[in-house]
Amino acid sequence: MLNIRKRKIFINNFELMASVGAYEVEKEQKQKIIIDLEIYLTNDSETKTDELNQTQDYSQFRTLVKDIINSRHFQLLEILTDKIYEEIIKNEFVLGVKVKITKPDIFYDCEVAYQLSNI
Repeated sequence: MLNIRKRKIFINNFELMASVGAYEVEKEQKQKIIIDLEIYLTNDSETKTDELNQTQDYSQFRTLVKDIINSRHFQLLEILTDKIYEEIIKNEFVLGVKVKITKPDIFYDCEVAYQLSNI
């Protein structure tokens, strides 16, 4: 039997205020979004020690997302999601990414979300 190990980082319910949306009210003020990430890692980055610098630090992905969110206004949730996906997948130790962004407050009766994934 093969000993196959799969490694993933999850960042869930990451709440940020973002300038995103095509409607005028969305362009005038930031709104809450919720980001969920699932990041599938190569085994090459699996640490054998208890040292942070020997593995993929969760905070690097959190910071990357924050920097993208704060970089500009995004009219479409799809473009913002794609930008986050594309930046995370550039990491040499990342095999796959799932990015989901939810806009919980845009409608009074539902949340809307968009997801992009290769895993």
